[in-house]
Amino acid sequence: MGIGVGQVKVIAIANPAGGVGKTTLAHCLAVAFAEFGKKTLLIDLDPAAPLTFRLGFENPRLTITEFLLDVKVTEENLVTTSERFDFIASDSRLAANLDEGALSQLLTRLPKDYDLVILDIPPTLTRSLGAAISAADQIFVPVSQNLHSLRGLIQLRKITDKPITAVAIGEVNYEELSPVLDVAILRSDEVEIAASSDLSVLTLSKSSEVSESYRSAAYSVLEILGLE
Repeated sequence: MGIGVGQVKVIAIANPAGGVGKTTLAHCLAVAFAEFGKKTLLIDLDPAAPLTFRLGFENPRLTITEFLLDVKVTEENLVTTSERFDFIASDSRLAANLDEGALSQLLTRLPKDYDLVILDIPPTLTRSLGAAISAADQIFVPVSQNLHSLRGLIQLRKITDKPITAVAIGEVNYEELSPVLDVAILRSDEVEIAASSDLSVLTLSKSSEVSESYRSAAYSVLEILGLE
């Protein structure tokens, strides 16, 4: 079982293959969950901090590293974004300071009664990946129509017995995908445009088909977690 407080569900967004839309998926799920009224915490567990930079935090005062080492997590030192989810930033020091025990302890000390915690982890088989997998209740793996992303999914299924669900990004036809989320994420230039800002495509193109695909995917995730 993953680490949780009350009924909180911890999910990891993972794929050892890079460039498959992992960080975008984590961000958009956080926005969609918040839109559905779920109290959501998004944590950047990538020492390269791509999600932190995407959300506009160039030099955050507090990052996950401080919380893992000696700073108590309180409501006052958590960031609530304009898209209504809470966020914990990352930095390069994380690579040397993250382990399974430290992350598990952090997730038991959260100051709010969250419905969901989303862990966005690096596209490599690292300590961050191992710690996040150990802490997660479910793992969701974005996969596009290229063998590199499929190999990442297969790698993850070999190293853990945690429940893993693939998330198709665009049209994906691999038989090895199953189990796969019943909603595919649409591809659109709007996603790339949003990536150059600190807001998600759900905020910038609220009524677009690609935004609706992320919302539908988020609702399917909630169904899997029993939180719909």
